[in-house]
Amino acid sequence: MKNVGVFVDVSDFYYRIQRRFSRAKLDFEKYIVEAQDYGKIFRAFAYGMQRNNEAAGFIKCLQVSGFEAKYKRPKIIKVGDREIKQCNWDCGITIDVVKLIDKLDVIILGVSNPDYIPLIKWVRDQGKEVIIFASCIPKTLRDAANGAIEITAELLQEDE
Repeated sequence: MKNVGVFVDVSDFYYRIQRRFSRAKLDFEKYIVEAQDYGKIFRAFAYGMQRNNEAAGFIKCLQVSGFEAKYKRPKIIKVGDREIKQCNWDCGITIDVVKLIDKLDVIILGVSNPDYIPLIKWVRDQGKEVIIFASCIPKTLRDAANGAIEITAELLQEDE
């Protein structure tokens, strides 16, 4: 059985799923079950941001679902009266993939950002498979990977 590493950018999911499905949220338990179609989950990471401790409950849910949560404080950029929170995990995700590459056969990237194309090419050069499993995946990212799975309504949380 193949060893699978899952690397998910929580903020990317949040904004793209909100845009596509209007206020819906991903069910991370269903997501990890779908990822198991590619083999045994060796490690699964979810990367996000929080200013104080506001994401503590969500982080606990991620951990119960099988993810190792990695969170950091965002950079706050003031634009007029607005505050924009930015938290870039591109480098962190890349480093984690590089560290684990020898233990993995399949890398599942939960990202929709074409900035990951150099990482995808490097992973494929190592003889590993890359699957993009995200929402609103651009064609350039689809073309770089071995496969791409669009998040569907079936993977969203049920209304409570």
